[in-house]
Amino acid sequence: MEELKMTKPLSDYEAVKAILKKHGCLETEIEDLDDPKLMEDLYEYFQEDMPYGTQKARDGDPDEWIYDRLIELDVCYDQEKVNDYNNDQADMVVQESEDI
Repeated sequence: MEELKMTKPLSDYEAVKAILKKHGCLETEIEDLDDPKLMEDLYEYFQEDMPYGTQKARDGDPDEWIYDRLIELDVCYDQEKVNDYNNDQADMVVQESEDI
């Protein structure tokens, strides 16, 4: 009798990394995700988790929802947000040094 192998389902992180790898994206900035087929695959993957109104683009933009989810999973980054964060941190350091 054949032995059935139980496989653990992929985590969202692993599944999304596999989708990105399939499309040739590895370390990815959000702005690099302009391949319609890639976005279609990501939409298909996340569709069940996405609010219905966002799926239908009534209450939100599905692409933005996907981008936010990719950032949450730490699979992709948004360089503009990284720059904003770094600038905020630099401003805080300057303000703290002026306060001393």
